[in-house]
Amino acid sequence: MTLMRLTLDTVYLFEEEEAGSTRMGLYVRVLDNSGNQVAEFRWNRRNGEVEDNFQYPLDGDQEYPSVLVFDIGGVPGGIGRLHVKAYTDNDERWPDEGHHENFLGEAEVVFDTREPSQLGQVLLGPTTTDNGHTGYAVTGVLEAVPPHVFRQLRLVFRDVVVFDDENSDFTHMGLYVRAFAPAQGGAEAIDQELLRWNNGGDRVFDEALFPLASGLPSPVTTLAVGGPTRIWVEAYTHDDEAWPSGGAYENFLGRAMITIDPNEPDTLGRHVLGPTQTDQTHNGFLLTMSSELLPPDATPNLEITGVEVTQATQHFTPPTGGPQHALAAGKATLVRVYLDSGIDPREGGTVDGVVGTLTLNGGSFTTRSLNPITARPIAQVDRGQIAHTLNFLIPADRVTAGTAKIQVQAEVAGTLSNPMEVTADFRATRPVTVWMVRVSTPAVPALTPARYRAVADLLPLRYPIADTGGIVYYTVPGLTEIHTTRDLASEDGQGDFIDDLEDIQEDHGNDDQLLYAMLDHAVPLGKIGGLARYNDHVSFGYEDAITFAHEVGHLLGLRHAPCGGPENVDEDFTPPDGRTGEVGAGPLTPTPILHPATTGDLMSYCDVRSSWIGGYHWLRLLNTLSVRGEQADAAPPERPVHGTVPAALTTTSRPFPGQYVRVRGRVSRSGAVRWQPCLRTFRKPSPPRTVPGPVYTVSVEDAAGQVLASAPTAVVFDRHEQQEAAFGARLPYAARAHRVVLRRDGTELGALVVPSGAPQFILNTPLSTPEIDTEGVLHLRWQRLDVGEPEPRPAFTYFVRFTNADGTFAPRPGVSLSGTSFDLDLRTMPGHERCVAQVIATNGYHTSYVQTPAFALPPRPPEVLLGAVEGPLLNAQGSSPQHGPITGADVAWLVDGRAAATGVSFDVRSTGSGAHAIAVRITDRDGLDITAPLGTYDGTSGQRLPVPPAQ
Repeated sequence: MTLMRLTLDTVYLFEEEEAGSTRMGLYVRVLDNSGNQVAEFRWNRRNGEVEDNFQYPLDGDQEYPSVLVFDIGGVPGGIGRLHVKAYTDNDERWPDEGHHENFLGEAEVVFDTREPSQLGQVLLGPTTTDNGHTGYAVTGVLEAVPPHVFRQLRLVFRDVVVFDDENSDFTHMGLYVRAFAPAQGGAEAIDQELLRWNNGGDRVFDEALFPLASGLPSPVTTLAVGGPTRIWVEAYTHDDEAWPSGGAYENFLGRAMITIDPNEPDTLGRHVLGPTQTDQTHNGFLLTMSSELLPPDATPNLEITGVEVTQATQHFTPPTGGPQHALAAGKATLVRVYLDSGIDPREGGTVDGVVGTLTLNGGSFTTRSLNPITARPIAQVDRGQIAHTLNFLIPADRVTAGTAKIQVQAEVAGTLSNPMEVTADFRATRPVTVWMVRVSTPAVPALTPARYRAVADLLPLRYPIADTGGIVYYTVPGLTEIHTTRDLASEDGQGDFIDDLEDIQEDHGNDDQLLYAMLDHAVPLGKIGGLARYNDHVSFGYEDAITFAHEVGHLLGLRHAPCGGPENVDEDFTPPDGRTGEVGAGPLTPTPILHPATTGDLMSYCDVRSSWIGGYHWLRLLNTLSVRGEQADAAPPERPVHGTVPAALTTTSRPFPGQYVRVRGRVSRSGAVRWQPCLRTFRKPSPPRTVPGPVYTVSVEDAAGQVLASAPTAVVFDRHEQQEAAFGARLPYAARAHRVVLRRDGTELGALVVPSGAPQFILNTPLSTPEIDTEGVLHLRWQRLDVGEPEPRPAFTYFVRFTNADGTFAPRPGVSLSGTSFDLDLRTMPGHERCVAQVIATNGYHTSYVQTPAFALPPRPPEVLLGAVEGPLLNAQGSSPQHGPITGADVAWLVDGRAAATGVSFDVRSTGSGAHAIAVRITDRDGLDITAPLGTYDGTSGQRLPVPPAQ
């Protein structure tokens, strides 16, 4: 057996026997000495037209490659023939012997594989046409192929030079490289795409060089080959397609092909594929690459083929046509390095003990890999296995806002891999501000503050926020724990309870401050695990990190991912099955936990107990929470200032001075409306959120039907079994309001008739400051006045509001009351020199209030909100009833009784060897402080030591 290779290069067309251009079919056959066909090539210039006196490259397609490898037979060689025919036709795509207008002639070359002088350069023609003219000539190279031997071949694709993209301006370019080879020399057949490139989604232009480093899946690839292997490239352009291809293009930039044979050194090394010829017969592009044989033994030849920088979930490469995946500053970052061992599987494939080094920003930080790994052929690397990559951890305090350069290099047994550098975009993000509310029921006690933080502190695992300080906790004075008797297993009870939470938050916070009321798992919630009211920034749910992340996600503007059958689905979510679509990285421990790409997104209803955040929602949250660099270290927002409390004693009701009125209710799927009492408020409207489906609006009208105020409202059905959804809006208060109307797509669904006047009632007690026990319970009693009220008299709903003369604090310890008494525990209220308690009444729209005489309360000391205390990283924040969250320098860490550091976190390992007593001290702006001892810790490991048994 003698293997031969025929490489067909060009065809020069002298005469195509037509007045203009035409179509041409060219057929090259390889025959053995008995006339049997052993190989064939066909060409029709990709169905394009040809012209006289022009040379064309024979850039064959995948079905008919221009490089033919064949066995001619004979011992030790044999005789064969190369035969060519060509035809033209104006209409046929493949003119041939049975369908043509002109025959351009035929030519033949006989060769003997035993005669080297008959090999080498080959010329078939010139031929003679059927009209006696010179037709065409085909050039090529005929050569013997060495015996097949299995080897590993590494290919590195370097640059592409674009000569002419056939567009007058910038355009998109898609370039595709494939390899082809039959099964040979112990290697399997090859028919695979090696590289695709579109300049990272950016446009290209003429006469420019572009690096192929962003090529997918990697510009470096290893092939197991056993003989001649064809490397084939083609490219297309299109103004509008991000990935122009053979199925969608405006211009074809041509093809090129080379043959690489591991047994022929002359075919290895540096290569240039091209210049190609475009469909307009211009020079298209050329591609540069290199090939090298890997050692035919088990000696490692490490090659880094890719680097992934991830904080929770990460696209290994940017989404098609999309932006680079950005990350959050102040967040521990996992760097995964993908390695090729350089060893063929048939030669062992793996090498143990591979380690590496990571350098950040030219040496500002250097670290070693977390653990030694076993390197393997890149084709065997499973992204879902953490042990298949070389892993590095960049601590949170080293991840600062801006563009970072990360360089990695691997080594084993004194052998170094290639270094690889990538850049990462780290953005400063503002913290998520959360009102901490714990809930008890008649049967189930409330969770502890430590349990609340233990759950909520896991949010940075899934969110693009800083690991430390990424959450700032607010506490509602006197309402850090609330008791509810609502039936939370029913839809009605759940709606009523979230109404109560909104009432509690009514005079607190702003659009950036979110309330989550956390319940013990023993509380029955029916078919739900949590519920959020999007426009009002209030939610409740179980003591579960996933539920917490899900409901807070809703409050930050996220809708559902389409998995598990939820409603209110984000139709733009990708991937469309609602899964993350990418491997996620869990807690950054010495062995990070990975989440498969099939895991459901945390905003979906599938895999509820093991959901993770996908790239789509990661980027949505990052864009929502990103801040400018100069704002990154800004203090948490101050508590908002509410309306000024009148100084005069008001025991007879007067109109509540809020400039807005809160409207809310519930609407069924069929359009039935149930109204809740409207309430005047100081709180401004939040920016409206749009949701898919019908457009709902709330409006206030006068007696003549004139619209006095109107606003859109989001009506969201989250679950298929949900029968009613809440609606709500804040509108400017209108004294002459007659009706409040809910409309759907302009059609009225229901109206609330407004009573003619404001509620009238009086405060019965206390009526003087001496009646108020400022160190105990304030007993509020009031009485409704119905003098002159027409029948039927509207029901009054009451609220109790505590505030001070500055209007800075306004907790609502009493909400949605129907009786005329309430006992307010002043021991839990913030201190101030001039405090009052107000009773607020609404008759459905108009709102009045009465208030107590002013009284002074002593300032309350701050409390410590402890996070993780097991070590080595400790977390704590303070909360002042008077001033809100306490962070930064007002949180001091004491080691053996001496101040050692400030801030919301402390690494015990900074204390040095030995056992150390550690405490945290919180100081508010008035100088009041509280110290919490945390225990004794080992300064080397950072872990808390067990308490010795009592003697």
